Amino acid sequence: MRFLQLIALAGVGSLAIHAWHGHGHPAATFGSAGAEASANGFVATAMPEGSSADTVLILAPVHCPSKAAQRADALSRQLTDMGIPNKRGNSFSLHVQNPTAEQFSAMTRTETVLAGEIPAVFINGMGKSNPTADEVAAEYERTLAKN
Repeated sequence: MRFLQLIALAGVGSLAIHAWHGHGHPAATFGSAGAEASANGFVATAMPEGSSADTVLILAPVHCPSKAAQRADALSRQLTDMGIPNKRGNSFSLHVQNPTAEQFSAMTRTETVLAGEIPAVFINGMGKSNPTADEVAAEYERTLAKN
């Protein structure tokens, strides 16, 4: 588990370096301003490139017997049973050219989510480490209502 957290930290560090230097990639999606957590414990974060709006992204090792990966698989099944679209993945890619202070703050919050307990969950610009299915469902509904 510590190994996965180190990989996540290294990946986000790499993202920050790429973002700082800029590579002319398409603009990334960022959560709403502010670092205050929602009632469900989610914070505004950057969203990975290629993520679909209104689809929950669950990040943890795929096809892995670890407890963290099994929690992610169970969460995905629960959300599917609830009719909430979700996608399992094991990577986070983000490219930002000349980030604003707000974008840099969102990337820092993203790093915190990725470094937390697995799975890391992202939805509509919000993220949280190891949330329950009920927390994800409530955040999903909350962010849909905002859009």
